[in-house]
Amino acid sequence: MRIEVFCDHFNNANTYLITNDEFAIVIDPANNLKVLERYLGNLKLVAVLLTHGHYDHFKELRRLLKKYDVLCYMHKEAYKKLNDVDSSFAYAFGCGELSKIEEEKCVMVSDNQTLNIGGFNIKTHYLPGHTNCCMAYEIENNIFVGDVVFANSIGRTDLTTGNGVVMMNSLKFFKRLKINYNIYPGHDEDTTVERLFKENMYLKNV
Repeated sequence: MRIEVFCDHFNNANTYLITNDEFAIVIDPANNLKVLERYLGNLKLVAVLLTHGHYDHFKELRRLLKKYDVLCYMHKEAYKKLNDVDSSFAYAFGCGELSKIEEEKCVMVSDNQTLNIGGFNIKTHYLPGHTNCCMAYEIENNIFVGDVVFANSIGRTDLTTGNGVVMMNSLKFFKRLKINYNIYPGHDEDTTVERLFKENMYLKNV
């Protein structure tokens, strides 16, 4: 399995491309599709995973779903945000209108599911707090966490459906992990579980 990360603008989230010998998965399609497609090559795109419903994480989702015959996996509360410039905060990024993404193009996931797609074994974890729709995706020894936690910080909780108390409870998830997973956040650089507890002050009292 290979992991590529793209971020072509400071206003964009990280986009991750996970590939094996035949298939590919995109997590948070926020960046220019041309860059992604150069790495995709002849591999078949089999899924899009959305960590949560903030616009900076799904800017290119509509174009991606239009170009590829693929489904997008997300929490049900994230789907509500996809078509709403207010709850998705699209307006904050200069987007005043969102064309509708049809529900049949989306698959709603919840906590503690296992998805088997294109040879990838994906475990889902519901970790609300930054929003009420935050999903993390575990693939092998890697967890893609969106804006739940960053190398040296955590996701803000003062936006709509954010909750600081709920966030602190979600952070306990990392303490329960028995493996030193690689942690791939929605912004900035990757880290590990071990480094989180050594370097991230928000994890010290969890």
